Amino acid sequence: MIEYKILLLPIVGFIIGYFTNYLAVIMLFHPKKKIFGIQGVLPKRKKILAKRIGEISPEIMPPYFRKIEGIPAIGPRIINSFQNAVENQINTLSVDELENIVFKVIKKELYFIEIMGGVIGFIIGCVQVLIMII
Repeated sequence: MIEYKILLLPIVGFIIGYFTNYLAVIMLFHPKKKIFGIQGVLPKRKKILAKRIGEISPEIMPPYFRKIEGIPAIGPRIINSFQNAVENQINTLSVDELENIVFKVIKKELYFIEIMGGVIGFIIGCVQVLIMII
């Protein structure tokens, strides 16, 4: 009977690790409104994230777009207007729309994080078994 309990440690470790990371991914987006002072990261920090994305948006544009910045007098204003437009566009999105966009971009990566939590939990369970055996 003890052997079964020892074998359960890696399995329980996997379940706990997977569930913990699954919950962490969910909490990126939910709850959308504060509940007992808790709110998802994206809904809570949407304006800050929009500002940061707007600030870095010219960096992902093609090089010819970046050349606009070099136009005397109006170049920096055009870039600034573009950054503000990106920020404003993100701020006009509902939390649901923003969540859908994020999922379209990183759905596989979020699932990988969940699975890796399980794998790490399984490894920790195996280490616990080794410690118990020794």
